[in-house]
Formats: sequence, structure tokens, C-alpha cells
Amino acid sequence: MKQSTYDLDLLVAAHHILRNYDGNVITALAEIWAEEHLKMVKAPKGAKGFDGTLPDGRRLQVKSKKYGARRDSGTYVTLSRSTLDLADDLLIVFVDYETLQIPRTLGPVAIRKLTDRKGRYYVSDIVKVI
Repeated sequence: MKQSTYDLDLLVAAHHILRNYDGNVITALAEIWAEEHLKMVKAPKGAKGFDGTLPDGRRLQVKSKKYGARRDSGTYVTLSRSTLDLADDLLIVFVDYETLQIPRTLGPVAIRKLTDRKGRYYVSDIVKVI
């Protein structure tokens, strides 16, 4: 019988952490970053339109993007019109898919300041709406 190269204890621990998050590992990493660095309090799993609340009470929507993607795809996110008013701020977290490191973030920026361009909302590297 071939022995598994996976650490079963590590996989079980990861499962217990990730079951509290919507989406995939990349999404969970982005939200965990917001919890650790911005002191975001995680919203209940399945909360509509926002991922957590910041210490000042503002609701935060966290989006993850692939680090190193084309510049255009790296500076916009698509937000659902039905949930647009449910969050106050947006945070974009860039995740390196190879190392699972987070080399860059944009935001938080107030969602009300974003301009809708055919369903895409653009944010510049200097966290200024363009």
C-alpha cells in the first residue's frame, strides 16, 4: 500500500479552520489576514454582502485576487448589485498562489467612493478611486 505524503493532522486542522469560511482556501486566507491585521470580527458563515466588522463598526467585504495577474485584472473587483449596500468598505487581498503568502493589499476603501464601470469597481495602488 502506498503511503500518503499528506500530513493528516495538518489537513484535519485546516478543515476545522476553513469550515468557518465561505469559499475556498484563498478566500479564507484573505479573510484571516483581515482578522489578524485589521482586527476584523468575522461575520457568521453565509452572511450576505460582507465578511466581517471592523473595530469602528464598519462592515468590510474582503476580496481575494491572484498576485501577479495582469494589472487590469488586479485592480478591479466585481461586486453584486444586490449586496452592494450591505458593506461599508472593501479590502482587496492579493495572494501568491504558489507560496500562499500575501505580498500586497489594497484598502480598506469606502465602497460608496467606487465608480461602477459595467459591473467592475476599480481601485488604484494608492487606494484612490479611479
